[in-house]
Amino acid sequence: MNKSLLLRLVLVIVAVVGITFGAMAQVTTSSMTGTIKDASGALPGASVKATHTPTGSVYTVSTNADGRFTIGGMRVGGPYTVEVSFVGYKPAKLSDISLKLGEPYLVNLVLVDNSSTLAEVKVVGQGTNSILNSNKNGTSTVIGKQQIQALPTISRSVNDLTRLTPQANGTSIGGGNYRSNNFTVDGANFNNQFGIGQNIPAGGSPISIDALEQISINVTPYDVRQTGFTGGSVTAVTRSGANTFSGNAFYTMRTEDNQGKRIGDTFRIQNIQPLDEKNYGFSLGGPIVKDKLFFFVNYEKKHTVEAGTQRLAGTPSYPYSTDNPNVVPATASFMNEVSSYLNTRYGYQTGPYDGYQNVSDNEKMFARLDWNISKNHRFSVRYNQVESQSPSPASTSVTNSGVTGTLAYLNSRSGNGRDAGLPFYNSNYYQAANLYSAVAELTSNFGSRITNVARATYSHQNDPRNSDSAPFPLVDILDGTQTTANAGRVLTTFGYEPFTYGNLRDVKGYTYSDDLSIALGKHNLTLGLQAELSTTKNGFQRFGTGFYTFRSWNDFITNQRPLQYSVTYPLTADGSQAFPSFKFAQYSAYLQDEFTVTDRLKLTAGLRVEQATYPDASEIQTHPLVAAQTFANGKKVDTGVLPENTLSYSPRFGFNWDVMGDRSLQVRGGSGIFTGRVPFVWVVSQSSDAGLLQYLQVYSGANTPFFNPSIAPNLLTATRPAAGTSIPGTISVMSPDLKFPQTWKSSLA
Repeated sequence: MNKSLLLRLVLVIVAVVGITFGAMAQVTTSSMTGTIKDASGALPGASVKATHTPTGSVYTVSTNADGRFTIGGMRVGGPYTVEVSFVGYKPAKLSDISLKLGEPYLVNLVLVDNSSTLAEVKVVGQGTNSILNSNKNGTSTVIGKQQIQALPTISRSVNDLTRLTPQANGTSIGGGNYRSNNFTVDGANFNNQFGIGQNIPAGGSPISIDALEQISINVTPYDVRQTGFTGGSVTAVTRSGANTFSGNAFYTMRTEDNQGKRIGDTFRIQNIQPLDEKNYGFSLGGPIVKDKLFFFVNYEKKHTVEAGTQRLAGTPSYPYSTDNPNVVPATASFMNEVSSYLNTRYGYQTGPYDGYQNVSDNEKMFARLDWNISKNHRFSVRYNQVESQSPSPASTSVTNSGVTGTLAYLNSRSGNGRDAGLPFYNSNYYQAANLYSAVAELTSNFGSRITNVARATYSHQNDPRNSDSAPFPLVDILDGTQTTANAGRVLTTFGYEPFTYGNLRDVKGYTYSDDLSIALGKHNLTLGLQAELSTTKNGFQRFGTGFYTFRSWNDFITNQRPLQYSVTYPLTADGSQAFPSFKFAQYSAYLQDEFTVTDRLKLTAGLRVEQATYPDASEIQTHPLVAAQTFANGKKVDTGVLPENTLSYSPRFGFNWDVMGDRSLQVRGGSGIFTGRVPFVWVVSQSSDAGLLQYLQVYSGANTPFFNPSIAPNLLTATRPAAGTSIPGTISVMSPDLKFPQTWKSSLA
């Protein structure tokens, strides 16, 4: 089969496969490029052989008519050895080469003819300067395995590593909000796509740092393969096994004794809270079949026990006063009475009110297989999961405050002030943060010119909330000092946390990508297709078990009418909770040319085109009463309309100029458009807040119902409105003209 026919065949396969499936992939490999010459000029047809020493993976190409060569789809890291040979010339050998993620390694050699007395030309440690590099044009920082292992980190989080880039400040990169970054591992999406919580899922620690081979932080990458951000792109690749077995294990612990007790020379910290944190794990990698099949596994767990609330109920010997700042107005005898009454009267367990501990866990597992199918084809598959859960105090929000007829509190339900309320333990909640991810990648080299990287990924972000409480209405008990201006102060709270019942954030994503690189003389073309399909499901039924406010404890036990009551009704036919969901898809195509104009000047130009669509958003419907309203400035709002499916264009250009010809002075830079994402919570809130799936009602005054411990959805059937017959107090809509955010970035160095 001739090269022309092979090229056509590969292009057809890529086009068909790329259109059929989908992806949100990033760069996961490295490459090697350069020129082989003799004393007279270029050497066409010279053999270049690169060997990944740890695994025996071999990459072989021949130079073109200009003596140039390019090897794509190479493993990140090393060490590599490179052997160059040509008939009539002494072979040349380079060793101890390490490849960086997404950065081509430059190898320029001059071979010596056989008349020389040298048996072989050996170059040890010839490197590509990380700054004076002809293949670099944008702003980026690459962190290798050795740095990752050596850097101090208490949280063992990727966020500790990204701080090494000068353009990063905490989780902000390039001046952008943390939600404007894009984080991928082996090309799989590791972003908090839902948009609530930390910048990356699983509590900000979605993978063990011991499983990472390299991390690349990019502020202005002019490579069109990188997308999904307006701040910065964080791309990581994971470790793989080698021909020799290797591993490590660790155990760390931290207690209150490890914490500082002084600030300066004079101030001494009092009452340091108890802490017991244990973190342990191991890694192991090695061969299954030498030079062919390798494995790498990693496990890590963190278990933390720390003090719960620092507030205490008052006792005769330790009363509520300015001398005891941790003591709140609620007394221990009062709290015991409340707990005993609820258990006797309703069979409800409140849990303790002070002196308890908070326990959180984070468990990570990782496994990877690498298969050298042949010298031209390599396959890898890996799986990663994180399951974590951490406790939090009851929310301080009272969203019915401000509704006509309702009164505001004078203090916080669970704040830190000495006048704050003292909720029972079972009114707190747990936030789970789970992430499951899988990647399969096939890298193929077709002759000396064509490299193809096909990748399929799966990710599942699952962040439910739960509670130790049995389903029971949330109740705030006030101190009985109500006036016409305020409701008084909260003494205690019991029942199910107001925003936890049925709370769920669930995003599943399936992706596919295919990158094809073709070396054509001085041009290195890259073209690809990407697509992504995700399903988002959300549960947010505020006050789903009901929420009562009583003026005093006496009003509660004597069955007086509460001050106010709130409840969110599901408007489903059977009364079950509604879980709004939608499907999102994004398709991308891109083309890029790296043009080596001369040995001193290299240009990169490319264009990326993306289209976002919503293949299934059937739950996003028009509310007829809302559509009939006219808002400020004559604005009309339709809850059933999503933004139009418009195309986004991201042209980019970069250059690298060796001014003096010896890499002592280099000018590099570029300019381009970068397209980001929108948080999925914006989309799903349009259906959940439209008043068609669920409805929040607030009662006050004479209309407030008496306390009922039942949370049955038909408790107040007579007052529950039918879907679309009442306008909700809060509506969330996106403008039909909303487009994915874009930013224009330029750099010069």
